[in-house]
Amino acid sequence: MRREILMVLVAVAVATVLGGCDGITGPDRTGTIDLSSERLGSDPNYYVLGYAYEFGEYYRYRYQGEPEPDIINDGYLVIEEGEVAYLPGFNTPGQMNGFALVGEHESLETAREYYDDYLSVDRDLQFETVSDTVELFQVWVQRTVLGNYVKLLVRDIQMLEGESGTMYNVVKMDYTYQPDGSNTFLD
Repeated sequence: MRREILMVLVAVAVATVLGGCDGITGPDRTGTIDLSSERLGSDPNYYVLGYAYEFGEYYRYRYQGEPEPDIINDGYLVIEEGEVAYLPGFNTPGQMNGFALVGEHESLETAREYYDDYLSVDRDLQFETVSDTVELFQVWVQRTVLGNYVKLLVRDIQMLEGESGTMYNVVKMDYTYQPDGSNTFLD
């Protein structure tokens, strides 16, 4: 009997070490991500880094052999007031479900309050696989390919220029992920 208990304990310990905490507790439900629209690599084989909520990791998109992320910052090249700008925009590589804008605010404080109080996703939201232009202090809801919901708070947007002179941007966001398909975000 002791031997069987010892074997079970060893098996649990090995599973914990090999699977990590995510193997037992599941993916991180909340966090902060930075999504860059910078194209890395070389043409025509460039990629961008996207984020996969289920794994809690950044992955290269389009990159053979890596999982497909749930969200990328595709960016939009536009002309504003006679100047060329590269504005942020979300895309879901899985081309399924997508994004719905649920709030726009004047300050981070009011956006944070709305984000914190946004506890249930309206089942009538219309999701688009590609967002409109992303702006500061917006709150978005994403429905992933797996049918799970994520709420996103846009905290900061940086406009940058790469070494080769190409423009890109980085969107810093807080997220809350609901990994079980429920439309309710728990505290």
